[in-house]
Amino acid sequence: MAETRIQARVPEDLAAWIAERDARMNTGSVHIQAKLELGMWRSALAAELRRIRLTLNQANCLADILNGTLITPTIAGSVPVVSMEAADAFHLARETPMPGESPYGDKWGIDEEALKKYLRSLGPTADHALHDAVSRWWETNAESTVEGWASVGLMVAPDPQTGSGAQDTAE
Repeated sequence: MAETRIQARVPEDLAAWIAERDARMNTGSVHIQAKLELGMWRSALAAELRRIRLTLNQANCLADILNGTLITPTIAGSVPVVSMEAADAFHLARETPMPGESPYGDKWGIDEEALKKYLRSLGPTADHALHDAVSRWWETNAESTVEGWASVGLMVAPDPQTGSGAQDTAE
């Protein structure tokens, strides 16, 4: 596989951290260590995404909520970003709905409280992985199907009510 050269200037504390990890891992250079760290981050995101358990309608609801939001290059602190976005959207749709807008739970046939509780349980890496998957789902124009979500690495289960989870495409 061909490799592309990517260079970056990093703060001293990050350089020292990479050098320290290089010394403990005996990779032979900070450049190799930085490359390995990027690979580990990619693997960590993929591993966390595999652990996330959502139904098709829950994933489609999150896509509906996160449509147009930017994924940030940071990790959330104590409250996951996806959880905050969902809680805010659920509240606004219930308390101050736009004309013709129904609550997300009604629209997608999901239990909003159960989804909020689950999203709050995600750690920072899982939260970032989920937000990234939804962002890629929109970017690639994937379908609102089990297969469409699988194409961005998120394995979703068909919805128990219908068995298939067939639902209108996220808007």
